[in-house]
Amino acid sequence: MAVLSRAGACSGNEMGLNYLDDIAKALLGFKRQNRFGVFEIATSGPGTIDERIALVKPAIGVMTIVGRDHIKAFGSMEAIAEEKAKLIRALPKDGVAVLNIDDPLIRLAGEGLPARCIWFGKAPEADLRVLEATSSYPDSLTLTLSYQGETHVCVTGVHGLHLTVPVLAAIGIGLAAGMRIEDCIAGLKGAPITPGRMQIVDCADGVTFVRDDFKAPHWSFQVALDYLRDARAVRKVAIIGTLSDYSLSASKLYPKVARAAREVADLVVFVGPHALRALKARDGQSDQSLVGFTDIEDAHRYLQDELRAGDLVLLKGSNRADHLVRLLIARRQHVGCWIRDCGWNIFCDDCPKLSEAHKPKVDPTTTDSVVPVVASGATTNAILVVGLGNPGERYSGTLHNIGFDAVDLFAKHQVGEWEADDEGAACRLRIGESEIVLFKAATPMNLSGPAVEQVRQRLGVRRDRIVVVHDDADLELGRVRSKGSGSDGGHKGLRSLFAALGNDGFMPRVRVGVRVPTEGPSAARSIVLQNFSDEDQPLIQAGLQSAVEAMKVTIASLK
Repeated sequence: MAVLSRAGACSGNEMGLNYLDDIAKALLGFKRQNRFGVFEIATSGPGTIDERIALVKPAIGVMTIVGRDHIKAFGSMEAIAEEKAKLIRALPKDGVAVLNIDDPLIRLAGEGLPARCIWFGKAPEADLRVLEATSSYPDSLTLTLSYQGETHVCVTGVHGLHLTVPVLAAIGIGLAAGMRIEDCIAGLKGAPITPGRMQIVDCADGVTFVRDDFKAPHWSFQVALDYLRDARAVRKVAIIGTLSDYSLSASKLYPKVARAAREVADLVVFVGPHALRALKARDGQSDQSLVGFTDIEDAHRYLQDELRAGDLVLLKGSNRADHLVRLLIARRQHVGCWIRDCGWNIFCDDCPKLSEAHKPKVDPTTTDSVVPVVASGATTNAILVVGLGNPGERYSGTLHNIGFDAVDLFAKHQVGEWEADDEGAACRLRIGESEIVLFKAATPMNLSGPAVEQVRQRLGVRRDRIVVVHDDADLELGRVRSKGSGSDGGHKGLRSLFAALGNDGFMPRVRVGVRVPTEGPSAARSIVLQNFSDEDQPLIQAGLQSAVEAMKVTIASLK
């Protein structure tokens, strides 16, 4: 928008708010004098981009990079690229696609496109080509560009070499809209920085933060470390929270990340539930260049005394999970709320509860002042909805996994995002005043109880606020029934839950039928790991839709 605003009034969805309802709200806020609308259209799983594109109906479409975000939902980078390519394929014939020529998946998506293409990147055949890029703190990103046979220097207000791609994309959008390249470059010089995206924040005490705390997919982590490595600073500090979209187990990933961070930073601080795992990378117990805190308030107390004038501090984490920005805010004002899993995906400086006293549960046996062991923050009013199923591609589409399918559909209806770790996959939602946590355990269904109990304890969810969604061989396919309590009925997944939670079956549940009408109950139980047939699909979809509605009713009864 910094570029287009030089050619006319523009508006759009800001702050990374890119779900369907966010886009709709931005469209409703348009004013008559607006000439341009700029929208970030994201995807959170297969098919989720379709409605967003249909709502916006773009005339200019941009593809910057195909990353590994939501790789588990799609299964491959090619599938992610195919989903994102729907945006440029929806362009009218007189539309313009602005594409990164250096990404092979984007280059493939742009081949044979009816719309006009403006290619940007380092490749010699790029229409808008970057010849040189420099970004070394305290200097901002500066590019030397070639366009239509002429060389231009673009001095931006952003930081980090990896932001070369969005800068080129912004110029490409301006060119697609008919602007002169000189005007595009001028718009970028004073462009406002997006909060939490390589945002430089200077504190009164001489400490400088590099806020990159909005999202933290593992595949994007190295570029932030590269920026810290090239920076000119008295001392370099890396504060790391929760990472996402990784293929390794957390117990292997976090020590690996810690070792990479120590190569560029003088002090590395991990914050959150995986902090203790990162400490495996220490050289010994006396090694204080790598520390960890499971509780963010303890991290704050440590950093208040440890950070000093001249420090350059990289703040890298997921805002939804960590809210690390409180470590910065607390250096200039009182912060009362130190809950980790509050469920709000806004930055804390915009939160009305920031100064209120909300603290996580503390383990009274803790004696270690550097690595305290505490629960991550109680959300006692949350509702935990557990879908039963078996992890792994081999079980996808089987009768036994319809509990997974039901919570997946519920998340899709609410445009929620799944985040995975060693325990399983969780999707946090806020519906009205209620916080809902959907959960799929990473363990086999028949052993899922301990994983659910571990998540329940970590989130501070009461045992009477857990709903389970599961397959039921006694119900015909397509039928759904709700139940407030009762025995496990021979279902080993329920049996594991009841044993781990110690609730003797007093648990609301949504039962989704899996028995094909021509078969008896005993036959259904013997084939629960078989795949549904194509003929069954209409009944399956009807059953899943009914399950979603039943989940809504059950959740509402717990409010």
